[in-house]
Amino acid sequence: MPADALLHAFERQLAGHGDVQRWLIAFSGGLDSRVLAELATRVLDPSCLLLLHVNHHLQAESDAWAAHCVAQASLLGLAIKVVDVAPVSASEADAREARYEAFAQELRSDDMLLLGHHADDQAETMLLRLIRGAGPKGLAGMPRQRTLGAGRLLRPLLEITRDELQAWARDQGLGWVDDPSNSAVDYDRNYVRHRVMAPLIERWPGVQARMALSGALLDETAGLLADVARDDFRACRGPQGGLMGAALGGLSQARQRNLLRHWLAERTGATINGPLLTRIEQDVLQAGRDRQPQLRVGAHWLRRYRGDLYLLSEHQVTAAEALVSIELVPGEITLLHGCLSVVQAANAGRPVAPGAIVSAGMASLALRALEGIGLRYRREGERCRPAGRRGSHPLKKLFQEYGVPPWLRDAWPLLVCGDEIVAVPGLWVCEGWQAVSGDDGYFVDWHPA
Repeated sequence: MPADALLHAFERQLAGHGDVQRWLIAFSGGLDSRVLAELATRVLDPSCLLLLHVNHHLQAESDAWAAHCVAQASLLGLAIKVVDVAPVSASEADAREARYEAFAQELRSDDMLLLGHHADDQAETMLLRLIRGAGPKGLAGMPRQRTLGAGRLLRPLLEITRDELQAWARDQGLGWVDDPSNSAVDYDRNYVRHRVMAPLIERWPGVQARMALSGALLDETAGLLADVARDDFRACRGPQGGLMGAALGGLSQARQRNLLRHWLAERTGATINGPLLTRIEQDVLQAGRDRQPQLRVGAHWLRRYRGDLYLLSEHQVTAAEALVSIELVPGEITLLHGCLSVVQAANAGRPVAPGAIVSAGMASLALRALEGIGLRYRREGERCRPAGRRGSHPLKKLFQEYGVPPWLRDAWPLLVCGDEIVAVPGLWVCEGWQAVSGDDGYFVDWHPA
């Protein structure tokens, strides 16, 4: 590949990122990162560049490689930072996790991290994920760019093959280090590289580019599936932020699984694979109607109550924290277990028929005033009287009546005046505290996390 062709390709990948203040380069000292550093010095302001070398301490030569990288940075006139990490094991996965955690900790909001992954790396990744049973999103390969920590990462060499990079580096007289572990086929990626990809490239030269085309199509497919999942979530979303079982059951199995995969991955960050989806179907969705099954998903718990699904983080499963003194004013108040919304409305009062059950949500009744009103969590044996109802009722029974899952009740904030409950946000206002016809008032809603 001509020198200027690779340089122009690199420049095109960096176009549109004028907001970046600092460019970091993941610098191992190998071929890919050495070429990346050379290209960056020819295109970017060196004062905005930082080489970042992660020393995993997994090889006898690790410290020598770090010293080599420091020497290379000096020759290039670039700043360098060496970060020492201690992976849990010498496995590829643990080393990668430690490396990316180091990257994430270094990145600021206006930073871009450049990685030297190329077309061969992408093809190897796609094959490995195919072997592991990945879906369209996984089979699309590594994304060209994504967020990482407070910043972003970019892979500007994904369309360039390893042979092209090596030919360019030799033509430019660049030197680099070779990790001897790259030839050890007991590592999965190395096995795919030497025993699978090499014969494929020999039989079908340029196969990496054709695999990249398939990856692009799979990426489009994954995007369409995400759009469908977002539409289905809007149709199935319950009043407490979960999924309504009846609406979910109205979808085909494929759309159910697509929605669950998207919803759970977005909320938990965990990998939602086929075996986990099967467990959700068997242990949660298909459990007896009288049961309240739960299943751990990453650091969260998936629970079912009255047929609906709810996702709780670990801190929501534990006892709720005590509310400190909070002034109720119009706006949003973020608490540990959700968000309290206070909206002032003119002429909010409306009559309620005696004995009526007021619907949940901000569209029900308005509180007449905020002065003197505080927040706290419920206590054992409490009672109150929703506006329009006869007599007081146990708070526990009212929560049941409104379909609030048991695990959300202790963390549901109450509006109180002294010891008297005056409203339960998002559900009801108590008799005597509602805004009357012609008066202004405040709609107070609660959105569990």
